[in-house]
Amino acid sequence: MSNYKTKDIKNISFISHGGAGKTTLTEDVLFNAGKIEQIGSVDEGSTKSDFIPEEKEHKYSVNSSYFSFKLKENQVNLIDTPGYADFRGEVASATRMVESSVLLINADSGVEVNTNYVWNIAVENNNSRFVFINKFDKEGTNFKEVINELEENFEDSLLPITIPYKEGDEYKGVIDLLREKFIGVKDGKESELNDAQQEVLKEYKLELVESIIELDEELMLKYLEDEEITDEEMNNALLKGVLSKELVPVFSGSALHNSGVKSLMDYLLKLAPSAADRESLKVQAGEEEKEFETTEEGPFIGMVGKTMVDPYIGKLSIFRIYSGSIDKGEELYVPRTKDNYRVSKLYKLNGSEQEQVEQLIAGDIGAVAKLDDLETSDTITKEDLDIKIDPIKFPEPMLIKAAAPADEADNEKMSSAIQRYSLEDPTFKVDYNKATKQLLIKGMGTVHLSVVNDICKRKFDVGFNLVEPKVEYKETIRKKVSTEVKYKKQSGGRGQYGHVMIRFEPLPRGRGFEFDEEIFGGAIPSQYIPAVEKGILETKDDGVLANYPVVDFKATVYDGSYHDVDSSEMAFKIAASKAFKQAMQKAKPVILEPIMDVKVVVPESFMGDIMGDLNSRRGKISGMEPQDGTQKIKAKVPQSELFSYATDLKSITGGYGYFTMEFSNYEKVPSDISEQIIEKRANEED
Repeated sequence: MSNYKTKDIKNISFISHGGAGKTTLTEDVLFNAGKIEQIGSVDEGSTKSDFIPEEKEHKYSVNSSYFSFKLKENQVNLIDTPGYADFRGEVASATRMVESSVLLINADSGVEVNTNYVWNIAVENNNSRFVFINKFDKEGTNFKEVINELEENFEDSLLPITIPYKEGDEYKGVIDLLREKFIGVKDGKESELNDAQQEVLKEYKLELVESIIELDEELMLKYLEDEEITDEEMNNALLKGVLSKELVPVFSGSALHNSGVKSLMDYLLKLAPSAADRESLKVQAGEEEKEFETTEEGPFIGMVGKTMVDPYIGKLSIFRIYSGSIDKGEELYVPRTKDNYRVSKLYKLNGSEQEQVEQLIAGDIGAVAKLDDLETSDTITKEDLDIKIDPIKFPEPMLIKAAAPADEADNEKMSSAIQRYSLEDPTFKVDYNKATKQLLIKGMGTVHLSVVNDICKRKFDVGFNLVEPKVEYKETIRKKVSTEVKYKKQSGGRGQYGHVMIRFEPLPRGRGFEFDEEIFGGAIPSQYIPAVEKGILETKDDGVLANYPVVDFKATVYDGSYHDVDSSEMAFKIAASKAFKQAMQKAKPVILEPIMDVKVVVPESFMGDIMGDLNSRRGKISGMEPQDGTQKIKAKVPQSELFSYATDLKSITGGYGYFTMEFSNYEKVPSDISEQIIEKRANEED
């Protein structure tokens, strides 16, 4: 049995823009909790969080790292997430599994590109939120400037609890406004405030007190009537404000010097909701919605939040338990596969290390190994419950490239490696395009795809080259024409004879190919009509302009003739094929290109730049609408102009813009571009 209860579990994620210091802060927390004997360094590649070779080499996190440890009376599950925008999917997963998120801010640079994004993900996942402003040891950092910038960016009510104290530009430690104590940076010891620190306290204390008492009517009356308010009453009101998400406590310090970290964790243990405080879990049970409380006594219900492959124990499925418990050796049930799976071992994770446990309970974050059928976002139960938890909302990858092997002999091995890795990373998608014969991969950005390539080389001993995807062009006709072909061949013995008269006419976009017959009087026997259709079907995949498939036309065979002895299915198939080729030459053929529906969301200041850029890509603006201080631009843009748009948009907007796209329709290619396509196609086939 577990030696703690659900009410004792605190699930917390650290989130931020890259470089704010999450991994260093995690090292401090682990050191202070007695989990590690020495604080590691990101630069030296010695941290517990960044343990895969790619993280050590690049000096930034690629995956979320999971830790589980005892701190005072609580069992803490801590997730250190990547800050680089290309790995936002890790933040989506982590914030879904926890009740609380701590946003780190670099005091030296303030709010950055990915700051708002990760904050909004935490909001969407209904996390209680905290802020830790880091790096006050750097020269020129100013608390007031940072807090003002935060207030400009976030609508939340920010409540400073610990603030940095400097003498000149030298960072000395933090002042705890609630407890009215000073914690020095050198020794980490508490002391009473001196006169200068008292002056700083006065500047912030009144606003702190008023923000807290405003949450409680009784306290407000006491305050207005100058009655004494106890520390317990203040703490209870503060806790209420955090649980209701009306307040966002703000802490300060320097992770590099392990300063302000103990205060942060002390307050998190007091203020962060426990797993038992989580709102009831809503699930789909057929057509109905059911609710389950986060309690050990309920039926076992969990969800897989992340999948990864450990080099020693194989596939690891990391999951969060929302209800009930599971013991080692029991079976779990997966509604998606409708199968049971025996859990031979249960783990808690500490970076690259796994700790075997006998049981996991509601609120726990743990892992199982070697259950290859499990996928990220899978609901897992023990009671054969036909339920489904809403899947994690991962950002949609928009950078599209084609993967090609360095050596053609490695093509199958490369394809297998990429497919296997895609099972770990929901923001890395793979699709084979039969028309262009390319393996298409989609990622969050160039850094993301580069890291995936490095991981494939290390894990599967094969990498890939990135090449531009080929556009799936098509051809069609614009004019109604009729053509007649008589195919005769006599070379001794039985000959070949097939005679067809076929009418070809354009169809509306998206109709594909239609075939009809209007034969009267047995001009062509009925057994040969399917051969006529087959002859066109086998030929239409190679148009006359650039050998692209021909679509959106109708072929009607309306007359012809046959020979009692020499006619055959083959003869009529060949005749129909020749008729198609002749008709295509006369029917004003054109090349069609895929058009995408694009939605671009950018700050208003970038509106002009984005619209100009979309126009330069032959895009047609179809609408604009304001959206929470940003503008959503809707446009139809040729697919050929969008393969690099993910990186171009990032460059234009400094990372603040994002977009989605989906297929809309096919349209005629402008004549000048059509000529380029035909010429390029001819060169490819030479």
